[in-house]
Amino acid sequence: MYLLATFQFLMLAISLTMTSVQGKCDCEPKTNTCNFVPCGLPGSNGLPGRDGNQGPKGEKGDQGQRGMLGPPGKVGPMGIKGERGPQGPKGPKGDKGGNQELISLKAEMTALQEEMRMLQTFINKYRQVMILSGIRIVDEKWFKVMESEGTFEEGKKICSQSGAQLAAPRNSKENRALQQLAKQFGKNIYLGMSDEEREGTFQYQNGQTVSYTSWASREPNGERKENCVELYTDGDWNDKSCEYKMLVVCEF
Repeated sequence: MYLLATFQFLMLAISLTMTSVQGKCDCEPKTNTCNFVPCGLPGSNGLPGRDGNQGPKGEKGDQGQRGMLGPPGKVGPMGIKGERGPQGPKGPKGDKGGNQELISLKAEMTALQEEMRMLQTFINKYRQVMILSGIRIVDEKWFKVMESEGTFEEGKKICSQSGAQLAAPRNSKENRALQQLAKQFGKNIYLGMSDEEREGTFQYQNGQTVSYTSWASREPNGERKENCVELYTDGDWNDKSCEYKMLVVCEF
């Protein structure tokens, strides 16, 4: 009895609840709607449905902004050489060529002058070295001290072994160069000449008669006793015996 009374009380409560809710619900009746869930209560989300059919293609949109310039592509093959184009109009007349050639010539001359100056400086330095070594150059002739002392015959032999001969000045310029050597070494020099063949007639080693002389006052005066010639440190000449030892200078 107790259970029956309880059941009847529950059914009465449910009936009153349904009546109260239906009085407030303003939903339109629908088929198969709210069979089990009271109208107005939220339900749970269901599973997603299937994709629908593809819709119609839309209209073309506006063109977008231009993108950044990409890296250069590979160089393509060389194309076919085109035909020669038409000749262009004649240009204006240029400046006279003579002025430019003159300027170029002056520049070359300036460069050559500078080279000559440098070469002359080098030659002067070289001359200083040769002078210290006992060498004098006169035009194309070289005078070189070979030995500090030697007789006339010894001097001739020394020079001959070097492909030269005893120095014999042919003019005042050469005589002055030999005088400088005599002064530099402080000794008189044997000259390549004598009158051994014929007394009073001095000859060069090749047999030719001496054409230039620079005899000191009252010289020569030695006759048969003095057949050779010595050059003093002042440049004057004196006939001398060929057996004395003097500075040996050869000419090349």
